[in-house]
Order: sequence, then structure tokens, then C-alpha cells
Amino acid sequence: MQSQCPQCNGMGFFRQDVMWDDPNFGKLVKCDHPYHQPERVKQLESISGLIGADLNVRLSDIDKSASNAGMIDAAQQIIADRRGWLYIWGTYGNAKTIALTAIVNQLNENGHGPAMYTTLTAIIDWMRESFREQKLKDSDPAANLGYIQRFDKLKAIKCLAIDEMDKARDTAFAEEFCFSFLDERYRQACRGETITIFAGNSNPSLQPPAIYDRVRDGRFMIVENKAASGRPVMDWTR
Repeated sequence: MQSQCPQCNGMGFFRQDVMWDDPNFGKLVKCDHPYHQPERVKQLESISGLIGADLNVRLSDIDKSASNAGMIDAAQQIIADRRGWLYIWGTYGNAKTIALTAIVNQLNENGHGPAMYTTLTAIIDWMRESFREQKLKDSDPAANLGYIQRFDKLKAIKCLAIDEMDKARDTAFAEEFCFSFLDERYRQACRGETITIFAGNSNPSLQPPAIYDRVRDGRFMIVENKAASGRPVMDWTR
């Protein structure tokens, strides 16, 4: 590979050669030369929580049908609106995770992120570790704050896609944490500041009442993906 990009000389941006009365005159434009692709893939992996081929997933990868049209339409709407909550639920293996992954990728691609994919279990684990780190920090100010920083990022990130909403262990810690965390995301969403997308196998009405009451806010969307599992027909060409 060349030592620097031949198009922008390593700056990452350049000014377009246009007339003074052009709307883009004097504006910096992100360099799209292939030289920058490895760097951008690494950056997207860091932001999105996705790696490799998952970064290429788009809603167009899901074959639309009468049974999943509601999910796809809702996903497209939240990408366009860039605010609120969307809760997708349905049986196993029917592309709910693909929809969440696609939303994250398309928001990042459109410059409307940062958007990140994770699972509820992972968030709860990060929260538990951040509590432990905070106690350690109280006795050792130089202690590593990786989990605390990660959790602070999750609370404020523009778009958070949370998968497997009904697979977290049902403990007092998890229930208390979920309400606190999701209530903060709820308040942000009501102000139009953040997006949260959820996916699970069970109807969200089975969530704790305080959480479900926020999910069913009339400004948000709940969609049942009625498609059957696609795993039985998968082969190595897909």
C-alpha cells in the first residue's frame, strides 16, 4: 500500500475544485479513496460493536414478505426519523438481529450515528463491572476505567440497538439496572436526542410493567415480526 493517499495526501479530506458560486465551494469533503478503507472498517468496528461481514448488512438483505413487512417498514421509518424507540419481537431465527444490525450500519453510513449493536446481557455485565471498577477507583485513583468509560458511552450514544431483551438473567440487580438505564434512554428519546431499538422473542408486554409502559409510549413503535425461522433453509450460499 502507498505511504499516503494520492487523492488527499493523507489529510482524509479535500476541497472540491468547483466555481466560487457552487454550494460546495470551500467546503471540506471526506476522501473516499480506497486507501482509507482499512482505517474506516476499523473505526466502524470500534463504534458499532460489529465486525467483518456484519458491517455490510443492510435492510435490503432481508427478503421482504407479508410476514416481515411491518418490521422492515418500521426499521426504515426509524432510520428516517432518527428518534424514538422501536421494539421488534417474534420467533427465533427470523432476521430480527439482521434488522438491528442493518439499522446500526445504515445510520453510521448516513452520518447519523454513532450507532452501536449489543445485547442486554452484555450491557448488564458491563454495568456490574463498572460498579466494581468504581469501588477500585475509590481506593486506587489510577485504576483502569475501561468498563466505566464504556458504560458512560452506552448511556449517551446516539443510537443503541439492544438484542436478546428476554435472555438476561432475572436477578434483582438486572431488574433494577434495566429500569434505571432504560428510563434514562426513555427520557433522552422523548427529547428527540437518542434512538433505542430492541429485539426479543417474547411480547414486550411480558417485560416488567414499568419498562413495558415506556415501550408502549404512543410516540414509539412495537412490531411483531411474524416470519418463521429461516435457519432450516439456510445453505452455504447464504
